[in-house]
Amino acid sequence: MLPAPVMGDMIVGELAVPSWDLAVATGQRLDLPADLLAHLHDTMSAGVERGREMGLYGPEVAVPADAPTLDRILGLTGRDPAWT
Repeated sequence: MLPAPVMGDMIVGELAVPSWDLAVATGQRLDLPADLLAHLHDTMSAGVERGREMGLYGPEVAVPADAPTLDRILGLTGRDPAWT
């Protein structure tokens, strides 16, 4: 069993990233608070390799280091922010 904060972070990531997928598919824009994105980037960076091993994420997509935080999160998960 994982600690509640870890589970919470996983849930936030699993809501935020597919929300971007849905927004792109429906021609909308996803706006999330900067502090949430910063936290999500930190937590996803720490666990992305494990997620990739589990088949949750594709190969990392290169995104510039100065790209918006959401774009960097998407690149970590194997999504190309340019798909928008």
